[in-house]
Amino acid sequence: MMWLAELRTAALVGTGRHDAPQPPAELGFQAPDGLSREESLLDQAALADIVTRATRTASAASSAGFPSPASADAVPQASGEAARLLELLLTQAPVGPGLRTQLVVDWLTLAEEARRRVPHRLLPALLTLAETQSIVFRRMEPAIGTRGRWMQEIKGQPSQEPATQSTGLRGSDAAAGYGPLRGRDPAAARIQLSECWTSLSARERAGNLALFAGNLHDNDEALLEKALDDKAKGVRDVALRLLDQLPGSARAARMAARLKPLLQLKGLLSKRLEIDLPPDPDKEALRDGVPADPRKGEPDRMARLEAIVRGAPLDVWTSVTGRNRPATVALLQDEPRVLNAMIAATAARNDVEWARALLGVLTDRRLLDCLPPDERAHWLERHVRESSDEPLTLAPLLQDLPQPWSVPLAEAVLTVISGKDGGRLAVILSEGLPTALPPEVTERCRQLLAQTDKDASRRRVLRDAVQYQSFKQSLTEAFR
Repeated sequence: MMWLAELRTAALVGTGRHDAPQPPAELGFQAPDGLSREESLLDQAALADIVTRATRTASAASSAGFPSPASADAVPQASGEAARLLELLLTQAPVGPGLRTQLVVDWLTLAEEARRRVPHRLLPALLTLAETQSIVFRRMEPAIGTRGRWMQEIKGQPSQEPATQSTGLRGSDAAAGYGPLRGRDPAAARIQLSECWTSLSARERAGNLALFAGNLHDNDEALLEKALDDKAKGVRDVALRLLDQLPGSARAARMAARLKPLLQLKGLLSKRLEIDLPPDPDKEALRDGVPADPRKGEPDRMARLEAIVRGAPLDVWTSVTGRNRPATVALLQDEPRVLNAMIAATAARNDVEWARALLGVLTDRRLLDCLPPDERAHWLERHVRESSDEPLTLAPLLQDLPQPWSVPLAEAVLTVISGKDGGRLAVILSEGLPTALPPEVTERCRQLLAQTDKDASRRRVLRDAVQYQSFKQSLTEAFR
């Protein structure tokens, strides 16, 4: 139609250079009188849009690409208050985004326990949330039911979360799938890696070897010793870190032989432990990870000692002092770098006895992670109550602990938060505190909120804790 072409030209070059055309008579349209050039152009553009839409013909859709209908859900859907609460969380959540996500996870968990599924009408909103919240994605099964899995296929969303851990770097077919095999059968995986070792690149050798960390065994020592002679520093470094976890290895015995001559217990009445610095490393010491001299500047002989301490069996210390672990650690209170190296060795080997001894002189999260959960909670509760340190020093010890906390620990933390400078601790813990506090301390949070407090941040964290526990209680009751 020439009219449309003329209209496009006028719009492109402007009405100052090209007048808007008159609409075709067959359209039966009469423009109002007195319109300017610009108004006439805009008026006809609207008319052209209507005409174009009205004259468009529909095309037959191919049925080849239509998905098959979803199978019927055998599990009954959640209804009543349970469904209403999920809809509230997905559409008009009364809490912040972080708490909303956790409460959706709580809903899905309760639905699984009650053998109920998500109502079909709420599946689109839930799947959309799961696209950005991995914790929701991981908990959707089985609560989304058959219809939910069908919708995942339609949207191209995987039914399982992509693995975040390495499954083994693949330089050959033999190395493919090494990561999962290491988890199922460590011995078979070790043999497979040994056989294809020479065909892998340095990066691949280091990546596959690093997968030993999750389930290291004494039988892995031979391959780790072989890796110490690797030309690639990255491979050697991985092997050294892993051998630090094996106090019964040959390398640990070599480190013990280097450490013992450096330790001397002196004094008749008041015993003290003197520690000499190691000499320049020979070829064997360099192979075992003792740092070489730098190209420039003075060598860090203390770093050499630290490497030896991390690699040697911890019982070397008690054999030299003739004392038990706590008494031996007490002799090292003025040796912070030595203690730090001992803590690293203790954490690498998950040695509970040495963790207890070291916690007697130094508080460190790595040591706490070695303790059984109940003992760790008890130790933390006592430490929080008795510590005279600044409240902020507690944050690294409390973050990422298993939730919910024990009631005594939660009460101790609330006592610190309600005190002087406790608001800063509350802010640091704000992301996880509402879910870490058990339901038994909710009333205590309400009491603290009722008190006059000018610290807005502290009040916000306490309010979030009360809101989360109240909403979670409503979820629990809705599924009964």
